[in-house]
Amino acid sequence: MSSTLAPSVLSPNNPVTTDSVLEAFAKLGVKPQDKDIDDYKSLLTGIWEVWNKVDQMDDYVPAVEEERFPRTEVHRPEGDENKWNAWAWKALIKDVSGKSKGGLLEGKTVCLKDNVAVKGVPCLMGTNIFTDWVPNTDATVATRVLEAGGTVTGKAVCENLSLWGVSVSAWTGRMDNVWATGFSAGGSSSGCGVLLGRHEVDMAIGGDQGGSIRIPSACNGLVGLKPTTGLVPYTGIASLEPVIDSTGPMTRTVLDNALLLQVLAGADGIDDRQLAGCPFPDQVPDYPSLAKQGVQGLKVGILSESLTTALADKRVSDLVVKAAKELEKLGAVVGEVSIPIHKDAPDIWAVVGRMSATSSFLAKNSGRRQLCMNDLTEKMLPITQEKADKMFCSGINTLVNGVWGWDNMPPTLMGKATNLIRKLKDAYYAALDEYDVLILPTMPFLAPKLPAEDASVRDQMVNSAGVSLNTSAFNITGLPALTIPVGFLPHTLDASAKLPVGMQIVGKFYSEPTLYRVAYSWEQANDWKTFE
Repeated sequence: MSSTLAPSVLSPNNPVTTDSVLEAFAKLGVKPQDKDIDDYKSLLTGIWEVWNKVDQMDDYVPAVEEERFPRTEVHRPEGDENKWNAWAWKALIKDVSGKSKGGLLEGKTVCLKDNVAVKGVPCLMGTNIFTDWVPNTDATVATRVLEAGGTVTGKAVCENLSLWGVSVSAWTGRMDNVWATGFSAGGSSSGCGVLLGRHEVDMAIGGDQGGSIRIPSACNGLVGLKPTTGLVPYTGIASLEPVIDSTGPMTRTVLDNALLLQVLAGADGIDDRQLAGCPFPDQVPDYPSLAKQGVQGLKVGILSESLTTALADKRVSDLVVKAAKELEKLGAVVGEVSIPIHKDAPDIWAVVGRMSATSSFLAKNSGRRQLCMNDLTEKMLPITQEKADKMFCSGINTLVNGVWGWDNMPPTLMGKATNLIRKLKDAYYAALDEYDVLILPTMPFLAPKLPAEDASVRDQMVNSAGVSLNTSAFNITGLPALTIPVGFLPHTLDASAKLPVGMQIVGKFYSEPTLYRVAYSWEQANDWKTFE
């Protein structure tokens, strides 16, 4: 590492003074020796000159083929055009060159969660702490949809900064469950769930850091996949925290889900979440064909701890167990497996999802090789009182927890959580050495009733408690997790409200073909809307 002494000629705006050095030492809780202060001032002055030069360089921004994929009809829909309040922006984007003719998604309409960058289309991210962010590039997933012949018809509302699992936090307003007015459509990919459930699009691309694809899919009777970490590039999507970030397909059927994954999957050479074993795009399996291979001889393990989590509705657990046992009729062997640490997973997630997510929010998450969305960071920061006043309580809570945690908790806590993630993954893998897949309720209860419009912070927190108890584990461990609908149950607060139940299927890294085999076999053998 070379030194950076102050140059002979300083920039007129170089801000470094002796006080700058003393303040930096004070933040470390130490003092410099008097004889060294001038030397450290020279070094700090010099490194500022270097840093300032780098800050003035042109940024790296992936190019976009706007002539081939022009952005047309971009607008914020109102009235009957947005009667479910699920569209953030509408647009019409497709290949006009003819190069995508015959592609896997030809004729399919796709909406994108409104944290997915599309150049020239405004992005709200469910918040109004800024309302003027227009991304300068396309997310890899958007490009792949267009190259496969799909038509992007707009951006779906997401919960406020993608930080809530109940459909009440978006600045643009709450959304109802597609099966029961007044109940949650899930989150944070809530708009995707509503638009799919209302048949306004054929497919959707959601985001998932703690269950945000699977929760709205379960709430609205849809198929949703959180893929193996990194299998689908996260490039060009607003990050919550790189360890838990994931994006994937939401659809109404298993085969459509498999088809969309086939288009989206594969390394893009930019996203550093992609790990050993991630295929290149030309090596991606034919997921729809593999889904049709049946389940004869597969071993299915029902995760016992998932059935008795805090707040679990026994009716939901019982229905998922009954649905899993239907696989025996199709040739699978179904048993029950215990993984005690599963119940600790949400607590481990809460370290990463608060402390590390705060670092990401404050642009301090370093050591990455991914695409950094600096145009978004410029809108997010600095946090002002005006922005804080506009934030939903989940955003404020995350930041307050994270800032306090970094200042007051043991310096080993983040490292301990990181190691425990490995321990948790090892426990799932041990069970998956015995079973091909694990099965558990996606949510331990039905979609919650939406809280009052004037609900307090505490009331909001109580209302959402437990929605991710069975999902967040697979974000921190990176295991693929697929939810499918397996029936309806009446809500305990209103028996006239019949709401879907989701069954989650989990496997080892890159076992998506096996997950689809189980899901498609069950779907073909049963009508989920009448299964009981």
